[in-house]
Amino acid sequence: MLWEEARRQLVRQELVLDTLRTQAVAMLSVASIVAGLFGSRVPANPVPGAEAAVVAALVLFGLTAVLAIVIIRPWDWVFSHGLDDDIRAVENGELLKVGDLSYSWAKDFEVWRTGNQTKINRLTWCFSWACALTGVQVIAWGLAILQPRLFP
Repeated sequence: MLWEEARRQLVRQELVLDTLRTQAVAMLSVASIVAGLFGSRVPANPVPGAEAAVVAALVLFGLTAVLAIVIIRPWDWVFSHGLDDDIRAVENGELLKVGDLSYSWAKDFEVWRTGNQTKINRLTWCFSWACALTGVQVIAWGLAILQPRLFP
């Protein structure tokens, strides 16, 4: 039972990571659409303040892309247990006790879950920042487009 719960937590953690990566791809898509739609509406000869807003929007898009790449890229995750040592032990005639095996695996799974969770927490912060930067990017594009009308 202990082993099953430890394994279940690792499986759940892997699902959380997959969901976070999917959300990062979606956020990068949104940021790209925002940049494309709003960027195409910037006047051909923007006023100096609008130029600064365009530069800011592009920098914000770039930062969002970097954060998405950090989330999506492969890290050193551990979601499964190697069986080589245990198989070798059985092949050498050792008798493995189910209780000992279950305890050993559960202990390893907990160590891996803790290490994985630290990385997932960091990536969740990266995703939060990507969301915030995309929102600020929208504001910067809006200022770039509207500035000539706001300050003629």
